[in-house]
Amino acid sequence: MTADTLEQVVRESSKQSPKRSKQELANALVETLARGAATNTGGKPEASSSSSSSSLPKQRHSEGARLMRVLALGFALRFAILAFSPDFVSRHLAARVELSTPATSYKRLIEGLHLAAQGISPFDGGLFHQSPLLLILFRVPFGWLPRICSDLLFIAADVLVALMLAKIAAKKTTLPGFASRPLVPGETVFRCSPSVVAMLYLFNPLTLATCLARSTIVFSHLATVSVLYFGVSDKPDLAVALAAVATHLSLYPAVLVAPLALMAGGMLFQPEARSRSSSLAAGAVLALCKFAACFAAIHFLFVLLYGSNYFSATFEFTLQATDLQPNVGLFWYFFIEIFDEFRQFFIAVFQLTALAFTVPISWRFRDDPLFGSVMLVGVVSALKSYPSWGDLSLFLGLIPIYEELAKYMQYTFLSANLLLYGLGLAPVFWHLWIEQGSGNANFFYAATLVYVFGQITLLFDLGSAQLRRQLDIEHPETRERTVVQE
Repeated sequence: MTADTLEQVVRESSKQSPKRSKQELANALVETLARGAATNTGGKPEASSSSSSSSLPKQRHSEGARLMRVLALGFALRFAILAFSPDFVSRHLAARVELSTPATSYKRLIEGLHLAAQGISPFDGGLFHQSPLLLILFRVPFGWLPRICSDLLFIAADVLVALMLAKIAAKKTTLPGFASRPLVPGETVFRCSPSVVAMLYLFNPLTLATCLARSTIVFSHLATVSVLYFGVSDKPDLAVALAAVATHLSLYPAVLVAPLALMAGGMLFQPEARSRSSSLAAGAVLALCKFAACFAAIHFLFVLLYGSNYFSATFEFTLQATDLQPNVGLFWYFFIEIFDEFRQFFIAVFQLTALAFTVPISWRFRDDPLFGSVMLVGVVSALKSYPSWGDLSLFLGLIPIYEELAKYMQYTFLSANLLLYGLGLAPVFWHLWIEQGSGNANFFYAATLVYVFGQITLLFDLGSAQLRRQLDIEHPETRERTVVQE
């Protein structure tokens, strides 16, 4: 193609759309050059396209091999530490209040198993507050097999969480709800490598420490991520059943029912259904009814096995926050200081704060229920009554699935520093308060406030990045402008 032809193409493009930006003119020029090259070479680009399509299975095979290596390495690392350093783990990790809470403590699980083995209901006292599902799961390893077998359950659950996260990342860009959306001009299809997603979760120090501490929150993570995986796999019945299981393991995954109902209504798999409110409402209501039925069935089964006391020892315990053992949450210090006359009012305020974001976030991101689920996981991580570092590890593991938002995030440095300060100062202030006696509870709670503020900042930044990207897609002319809110 000659220089005269190029000049003519640019002149014609300018005449047709005088308001087009320089970037759009450049894109049109590149397309013209590509068509000219295809004409001059007699179809060689088609041969290149066919060769690239033939290499796609090889790329998938290599990606699968990398994923298996990452999972195997994560499994081996955890097994080696638990097998060869059990005393270190039990002394320095399992007893950490940042990793184990009254609702996730392995020590309390063992006590509950001892009581059940003696024919005493674990829920009659005030010690055991975990789901009966865990009693059923650990009954055989606890009674008949060596301790390393119960450790294998924690390791396997953690590895399965990483596998589910990798599969969610692989499925995201292939969903009809995502494939039908336009991209930001100049942007290619984003697809974070599943092996990278698994690696970022498995080798996160918070994830590793949570697994080594034998915190039972890893089983709640497995149920939660399974809900998201089967939700994006267009298997709503299985996703709803697992949501009921996750709610019995830890009350707060119930917030995922709202985005799950949107998935069941076709927001991800039937893009044309977004304009049909009747079909969306029917699918959502059906999913909610199925969730209620599954939850009730599991509840009545546990009532038959363990009596009605289990409900007050698990769900009511979580809602009332009766055990004020220090943790990395907001509840314990506030309710130590509050007068009993005002306790119920502020309990309702704190719990409603954690749950009040469910409907607004789900509806605002109704075009992408998966992203709404990620946001709700982050909200629960910061505002639940008995949080731990393991809650943050799951939220951080979900963020890489949306790698296209990285360039839109403006407060990454601030949120990272807040989280690092909170994570680093909490053990130091705990040591000064409990072991040295030279500090007090205010020190540890101050580190907790910094930690929670870091999570809130990260949540705000992530949500703002998604909204800004949607604005760039719907209104490309605003890409070079700064949005100012007066």
